[in-house]
Amino acid sequence: MSLLITSSLFGSIEWYENAYKNWKEKAYNDLKNMLAREWSGMSDAAQRGVDFENAIYNTLKSGKENKINSSDFFKVFLEKCKGGEFQKVTKKFLTVDGKEYCIYSKLDVWFPDVIIDIKTTSKWDQYSEGKYLNSMQHIMYCYTSDIPKFLYMVALFNGETSKIIQTIKYLLYEAPTIPFLENKIVEKIKKMEKFFSIHQELNELFEHTYSKYNKG
Repeated sequence: MSLLITSSLFGSIEWYENAYKNWKEKAYNDLKNMLAREWSGMSDAAQRGVDFENAIYNTLKSGKENKINSSDFFKVFLEKCKGGEFQKVTKKFLTVDGKEYCIYSKLDVWFPDVIIDIKTTSKWDQYSEGKYLNSMQHIMYCYTSDIPKFLYMVALFNGETSKIIQTIKYLLYEAPTIPFLENKIVEKIKKMEKFFSIHQELNELFEHTYSKYNKG
């Protein structure tokens, strides 16, 4: 059985490694729950993101995008995503240090020439762009789909609980080559292996629980 690699796994490890001392325990428990496949609920912000994506998908699926009463910003999302394939799963397999890994991606919106990823937030500052472009998500998604172009569409809401879109932020990533992406992923896996060699409890969960559900 191959070991499962997702962008959320990389993100959770990084969150733990970089967390401040007073957040360290929570970051560890969040990572442990993920690896143990234990559902710990969803924050209001995360739920809003899911609801927003579902609203886009369901509206386009119904074919009534021209008949709904919505904001101009929401209509932009509909226009950009129309004709795409939603929640498309792509994967590739890599062997690193004698272990086979399944690089797994679930794409929000797939087009033959670009991947669109829908994000929601209520905060945008000088660090926001790096939050997305320094992640592994676009690296992995471009790699597994063989599509070098990836667009983050970020709906900036007017407050943490607001459902009013203030504006849309666009972040475009274009990969140099597919081998470049593979090298980035291999480097990240090697770092992950070192991390798990120190945290045996987490490694056990990664190999025997988290990866057990790998359908690749």
